[in-house]
Amino acid sequence: MRKIANRVWLLVCLLVFISVGAIWILVESQGRVFAQGTDRFVTKRVFERVLTLQERQPLYMKGASLTQIGELVAGQPVAITGEDEAYYELRLGNMPAFVRKGEAAVEKKKLLTVVHPERLAAVQTLQKTAVYEAANLQSGVILELEAGYRYPVVREEEDWYILTIGERPGYIAKQSVTMDVGLPVLVYHQVLPRELMSTMISTISLEAFDQQMAYLADRQFKTLTAHQLYDYLEGRLVVPSKAVLITFDDGLLSTKEFAYPVLKQYRFTALQHIISSRTDRVQGTQLFDAEGPLQFFTAADLEELGDVFQFEAHTNELHSLSKDLGVALERSKEEILLDLQQNMAQVPTAVSVAYPFGHYDEDFIVAAKEAGLLIGFTTTEGYANRKTSNYEVARYGMTEKKSFEQFVVYVEGDMTWP
Repeated sequence: MRKIANRVWLLVCLLVFISVGAIWILVESQGRVFAQGTDRFVTKRVFERVLTLQERQPLYMKGASLTQIGELVAGQPVAITGEDEAYYELRLGNMPAFVRKGEAAVEKKKLLTVVHPERLAAVQTLQKTAVYEAANLQSGVILELEAGYRYPVVREEEDWYILTIGERPGYIAKQSVTMDVGLPVLVYHQVLPRELMSTMISTISLEAFDQQMAYLADRQFKTLTAHQLYDYLEGRLVVPSKAVLITFDDGLLSTKEFAYPVLKQYRFTALQHIISSRTDRVQGTQLFDAEGPLQFFTAADLEELGDVFQFEAHTNELHSLSKDLGVALERSKEEILLDLQQNMAQVPTAVSVAYPFGHYDEDFIVAAKEAGLLIGFTTTEGYANRKTSNYEVARYGMTEKKSFEQFVVYVEGDMTWP
């Protein structure tokens, strides 16, 4: 009996030893490929088309033109998703990226690939930055990232951030990059010359607005669209470190009169959130009157100003208060959805909604999703990042009460909140 027990005990020990050894080999060879417990982070998988370059090639993303965002190293296999006459296509995060065709092999091959990529964050590169094939500075380099961009990462482990390139995990040393706090999103309402201002509530002077836009231009900031923000949040877009969204709420005529020429001068674009029930208050040409009631864009203005403003949703008839709360909070999901559909009939290219007075609830979010909107802008102050839902995007309200120094700190990504 004792012999049988001893044999069973030896068999158990042997199985444990084999299992531990196998795990140790995988961890050693791949650089921490397992998370806690049985949550496997990477696995080997066969890909039908794997590209291996014979010499380094620039990696591009496509927009209005090709932008180099890195350089793919020779001898490092990456899975490709397609090709045309001039370029191979692969994925960086969830974004398509492109490598010019040259001397290379394309073959069926097994690669390590990420099993469960997460919606984590982005990192900013301050200089050209190496992406390693393992969590080891002595391992091979897969890719070299360009300086001055925000790249999506799917995981962090000790001293490393992990992104995906050509379906492979790539390791970035934390010391070589900074964590991206998110994109600055500015929100304005009324813009008036200082001598015409009677209140600072939701109003900024033309002089302060021009100073702010001049700063962005001098610092070579790029203005983004709502769709680009969405792609950034979903890991489908690499954006410059110097990037900002400029948004306006309400579609006030003062922004046509005073903000539009400044934005056009600096070649910036901006989102203009339209309350569609107010665009038919005036027919024909509308003369601006700073001393009269608030004036709003007309349908004709929407056609005229499309070279600078991208027109977004701000509801049809839900922009009013009831007991100091937005009336949308008293409406059902179906009523909100109908209102948004009426709103979007006038702004059919809208992909975002600005909640009236910043008031929203779960019904509003569900209605926005069903209406086909991708972004919900709040009045909560902060940066747009992956920490919150795409339907709870923070902004920073600019009025005459905010100093130029506060503006600079915010757009440079240095603002903190309690």
